[in-house]
Amino acid sequence: MSLSAYEVFVAIAERGSFAAAAHQLNLSPSAVSHALASFEQELGFALFVRNRSGVRLTSGGEALLPTVREVLQSNEKLEQQASKLLGLEAGTVRIGAFSSVSVAWMPKIIRSFSDLYPNIQVVIEQGGYDDVIEWIIKSRVDLGFVTLPAAPGLDVTPLYADPLVCIAPPSFEPKNKAYMTAAELAEHNVVLQGEGYGKETQQLMTTHKIAIKSSARAIDDAAIIAIVESGLGISVVPQLALLNYRSSVQVFPFYPAESRAIVLASLSYEGLAPAAKAMHKHIVESVASWSKQEGGNRG
Repeated sequence: MSLSAYEVFVAIAERGSFAAAAHQLNLSPSAVSHALASFEQELGFALFVRNRSGVRLTSGGEALLPTVREVLQSNEKLEQQASKLLGLEAGTVRIGAFSSVSVAWMPKIIRSFSDLYPNIQVVIEQGGYDDVIEWIIKSRVDLGFVTLPAAPGLDVTPLYADPLVCIAPPSFEPKNKAYMTAAELAEHNVVLQGEGYGKETQQLMTTHKIAIKSSARAIDDAAIIAIVESGLGISVVPQLALLNYRSSVQVFPFYPAESRAIVLASLSYEGLAPAAKAMHKHIVESVASWSKQEGGNRG
């Protein structure tokens, strides 16, 4: 059994098709098919069920996938440590992030990190809170941005307290003019985020024991802002989600202040490969620097 066969197996499982896996690995579809067939022959059972819509893992494939990912990560770690001993910094870092971090932070982080470590490849996977946690647990990513409370057993490093704000159409006016209260949300139609994406809104509702009326759901921050801007409701979003968007929505802070705690998570910090440790350090230092500048600007 070869590492290349393991890479093919994982790529097909993650991308859902032979063609997508071939594109990711820069191989021909026939090479991917041959590698998988050889792997399945060595194992003695099928890893995928093929159908017209694509492929899906068999029960045997589901059982093997986490172990194969661990083998690939261990090999990556070995290669990176060898490179480090030679005075080189190389390897691949895979990061899971939700939408607002992907838009507001990741472009700057990747650019500055690449200036320091040009030989390290950075791969970003974007999804909801639950997606990122699952990717960390299943070793699909090395590092992930999540919010507290995080899943038990993860190593977490605090990064940023991101204020929650209420966004509203241009004509909206809250009872207290300059700010919103959680209780007032119950009096309006609230645009909610899709399952696995609106964790902070759900926590707000639970903490303050309020029931919210909603006639619209969206996953993407831009879609939520557009729906609110059109006058179809108000919404609760993290301030970070508004950083790179220009719109006519009004933004009101909450009183008392509400926020989400963003942390950087991994299965085990000590178990990270050198490239992932370098990225972890870079992210923590970058966010701390931005937070300091932000505090200075407010002062």
